[in-house]
Amino acid sequence: MSNFLKISITLVLAMILLQTTRLYAEEYVEGLSHWPELTLQRALERGLNKNLELRIETLNVPIGQESVIVEDANFDPVAEVFTSTQYQRTPATAALSENQFTRERRYEGEASLSKRFRFGLDGRLSARTSRVTNSSTFDDSTVVDLDPQYRSFLVLDLTQPLLRDFGTAVNTTDVRIAENRLQQATYRTLSRAQRLVADIEITYYEMAQAIQAYSYRIESRDLAQQLLAGNREKFDVGLIPISEVQEAETAVASRDEQVLAARQQVETVGNRLRDLLEINREDPMSREFLRTELLPGTDQVFPEMEEALPLALDSRPDLAQQRLEIASRDIRLKFDKNQTLPRLDLEGTLGANGLSGEERNLTIAGVGSGSNPYDGNYFDSVDSLAQGNGYEWFVGARFSYPLGNREAESTYRRSGMEKQQAIYSLKRLETTVETEVIEGLIAVKRSLERVKVAGRFESLAEKTLSQEMERLQEGLSDTFRILDFQDKVIDARIRKITALGDYNRGLADLYRATGTNLERLGIVYKVQNQETYDATK
Repeated sequence: MSNFLKISITLVLAMILLQTTRLYAEEYVEGLSHWPELTLQRALERGLNKNLELRIETLNVPIGQESVIVEDANFDPVAEVFTSTQYQRTPATAALSENQFTRERRYEGEASLSKRFRFGLDGRLSARTSRVTNSSTFDDSTVVDLDPQYRSFLVLDLTQPLLRDFGTAVNTTDVRIAENRLQQATYRTLSRAQRLVADIEITYYEMAQAIQAYSYRIESRDLAQQLLAGNREKFDVGLIPISEVQEAETAVASRDEQVLAARQQVETVGNRLRDLLEINREDPMSREFLRTELLPGTDQVFPEMEEALPLALDSRPDLAQQRLEIASRDIRLKFDKNQTLPRLDLEGTLGANGLSGEERNLTIAGVGSGSNPYDGNYFDSVDSLAQGNGYEWFVGARFSYPLGNREAESTYRRSGMEKQQAIYSLKRLETTVETEVIEGLIAVKRSLERVKVAGRFESLAEKTLSQEMERLQEGLSDTFRILDFQDKVIDARIRKITALGDYNRGLADLYRATGTNLERLGIVYKVQNQETYDATK
């Protein structure tokens, strides 16, 4: 084979290489084609199910539910049982006492049911019984003629606030705030899920961009190696000086370094993606590189400012969360205003009691004490209670007011300022949302323009390189110019893929700013009470 034929074949191969450069993305020398592909949808599903920060945030929802139960439990009825025994020995003081000491043993038991009602009423129904035995037949105050004595009591105590702590709205303050906190936890979890999806999507696109740039750097190195091989053949037959070979070798070495730098970028971004997806060293996916899908094109639709901003103000969960914060502050403010009132409570008691026991006849100076109508056993005391032989009632009003009332007044003023803080925070957040929407639109539109410009630049650079390759075949060009035009082609492609990556990342930011990125990606995210989450398309 003649030297001229060898040179012609080399140039033809170089031309073929130029026209089929895009095929290198599928046949990486570095083994990229053998990396397992991770789709965006699979990455999002894994992130929503495995990301620990999201799981931590999600647990605030069942925690909030328990907090609601805790506050609502203040209105649960309370059952109480009390029992006691007592023994007492006392020196007798009566001259007619037969014993030097009087001895008394007392057994008591009480069962009660109390409840606080939402409108402020405190009620307590109690049943009490006692059994008393006494060795004395006569003391300085009482003739004891029932031994043992059985007493039964049934008492209803009621306290109704009329000013402070009056009304359902006041007494359910903590319950309603806890319910708002629960809803806020749900919104925070949804907001965290949206941010996580945006972070995964952005990192995924950055990974796709890095992989594509990596393939272009490999392609660039291969072009330099191809040129080096051709130059060596030309040098061997004396067509070019050794400087042409050396220049090509230098280009290969330089592009080798660029390949390593691009590979480093792929690995770095891949590590960030693994972190978002909770792929640790024990996970089988950690043992291999991940290959992404190609970046989506520029034919995606997006809302303009007139549509995007109202959508964001209506859909953003962090805005809804802040509105609930204002509502909670308002609830607390009304409660604190009520606490500045004097306390005026209406108190009432209604009760019945019964008595029975074994009759003990006494004779004093030869005169009998007579019979006792309440003789009998314990159940006779209950029967006496039911007949209303003994009863009681009480009605009263209690008024109290701290002089100066400084604590309540100061708390009320503080609550008013805290509510104003929440209002300012909402307004600031609305401004931030507007800024994020504008920035997202700027990124999308300007990146879209850059993609188009970079595309034209790529086309021109490829055309120029093709023409220069023809000139090289005719002996009218040199290594320096070919390497320069090759660099321009690769740079144009990297600039185009960078602009396309920025475009897709801008879309991800824009839809996150509007609070609709989950819907855009077809993700149904359900905040559940357990550590299980749905992320299905």
